[in-house]
Amino acid sequence: MKTLFTLSFLFLVATSFGQTTELPRTEFNINLSESSLSIKPGETKQVTVSIVRSKYYAKEKAKLGFSSSLPKGITATYEPNEGNFESSVVTIVAAADVIGGVYQIAPSATLNTKRKGTLLKLTVSNDQVAAK
Repeated sequence: MKTLFTLSFLFLVATSFGQTTELPRTEFNINLSESSLSIKPGETKQVTVSIVRSKYYAKEKAKLGFSSSLPKGITATYEPNEGNFESSVVTIVAAADVIGGVYQIAPSATLNTKRKGTLLKLTVSNDQVAAK
């Protein structure tokens, strides 16, 4: 009986200890509302960037940016771009003289010292100039 009690106690301690020290499966992920976007010269488009966090990163402030340079004639800004939030809107603006083509841009987030990103396929079409 004493052995059964000791084994039960050790099992309870081991399982409760494992729950408090368990490491998160993932740190955080970056998701986009769209994985590809078409834009014409003079147009402005928006994409939502979501940050999915593990418990470990739940209170960490995020800083958004880009892991790649933007094509000439394309500008992009985040709102918000820094803080503790679940999502942000990136506004992408194509200048009137932007060169058509297919580009890959990489929105990214830095939490603590870890940086992660994702790809956005940006198709610039010169077929028709957008009204300003």
